[in-house]
Amino acid sequence: MKIRILLLLIILTAAATVTAADPLTFSNVNALQNGGNTSVNLFANSGVTLTGTQITFTIDLAGNLPPAGTDTLSVNFHDSQGGSVQQLFDIPVFGTIHPPLTMFVTITVPTFSYVALPATLTVDLLNSNPDFVIPTTQTTVNSFTYSFNVVQPVPEPATLALFGSGISALWLRSRRKKKLRA
Repeated sequence: MKIRILLLLIILTAAATVTAADPLTFSNVNALQNGGNTSVNLFANSGVTLTGTQITFTIDLAGNLPPAGTDTLSVNFHDSQGGSVQQLFDIPVFGTIHPPLTMFVTITVPTFSYVALPATLTVDLLNSNPDFVIPTTQTTVNSFTYSFNVVQPVPEPATLALFGSGISALWLRSRRKKKLRA
């Protein structure tokens, strides 16, 4: 009888330990704009236009890895012109930093355009399933794809005027040299 009670206590303790561990998840994917002064929540602002040749995203990771366990954060960027970037990050970061933590991921936009191009960012924890809780419905899924637009900043008129005057000065200088030779 005592052995059965002891065995039952061991099983209950093991089950409580397993259920107490939160699985590894990601959330709060934001894009940093204006030199990091503005943070745009990609889930709440689907279809937003992001500006820049490089865009930094922040991704919050939470939960627990099993003892000696690892995972990989996969970040995939795609634009409508076929540009694609994939980055993989080991979790724990640097082999020692465990969640909770915020990852900073910088993507160099592969397609240059002054017109807004539709783009997506897919985030996935490869060894965790499910790994994202949709905030509006509390539904769990095994990755999430954010939709937005990307555009390169148009040069300021003053910059274009300065560039044009520099080109004009070079043209005039070469013309004067030709006259002196003649």
